[in-house]
Amino acid sequence: MKQKEYVLGSRAEELARLDFQHSVWAREQRALCQRAGIGAGSRVMDLGSGPGFTSFELASIVGPTGRVLARDQSAEFLGFLAAERDRRGLEHVEVSEGPVEELELSAASLDFVYARWLFCWLPDPGQAVERVSRFLRPGGAIVMQEYLDWGAMKLAPREPKFDRLVEACLESWRLAKADMNVAEKMPAFAARAGLTVEHFQIVPRLGRPGSPEWGWLYQFYETYASKLVPQGLLTAAEYAEGFATLQARPDQPDRFCITPTMADLVLRKPGPR
Repeated sequence: MKQKEYVLGSRAEELARLDFQHSVWAREQRALCQRAGIGAGSRVMDLGSGPGFTSFELASIVGPTGRVLARDQSAEFLGFLAAERDRRGLEHVEVSEGPVEELELSAASLDFVYARWLFCWLPDPGQAVERVSRFLRPGGAIVMQEYLDWGAMKLAPREPKFDRLVEACLESWRLAKADMNVAEKMPAFAARAGLTVEHFQIVPRLGRPGSPEWGWLYQFYETYASKLVPQGLLTAAEYAEGFATLQARPDQPDRFCITPTMADLVLRKPGPR
């Protein structure tokens, strides 16, 4: 089967962006894992691991007595992950290549499934929740960080030229058949899979120029939005003018960015914890 390319790409500039992106959201990942009960000795699958920045975070949480199974459909990303795993000496991290829809594991072989920004890209996220729930032991959980309202992103004061970038990205997600508000559907998906929504929390982020939040948006639009010009979703002038609104100096304290609205979720399988 031909490998499906990650919609944002998997080359060096995207690796650098994902590395920085993880640094922006690592604190939230650790806090959510602690809330869900992931700890030393846990068996965790990092679903949609990409190049492994979340996998290595999980590896530090579960320790050498635990296990992290990094699952992704990009051979390029997994090659980077495996090399970095070996460099760090993380023998308890394994890799598994392929889409979620083809994942096969023994029943009750996992304590947790972790995913960040995966289900929004899947053609049938509800079916994926049902599938991976089969591999959880009783009392285990799917732990996820997903978009609740991607289009909530804006600058304050409002910048119509930046809003145009947001609109073009939303159209590109629609054409890619991505659901960038997938978190709002998770309670229904969980019920269908026999899981309980133990935790559902909105995670807003706001930053000034020079903040991690501002840098996150800057890197995203620098690497992705320019690709929308040859697709006809933005003109070259619209991209240049919109991106210029993010090129603000750190000494402009009266400007803010509001990032896409996120949600943290813990979907628990019935049984003793």
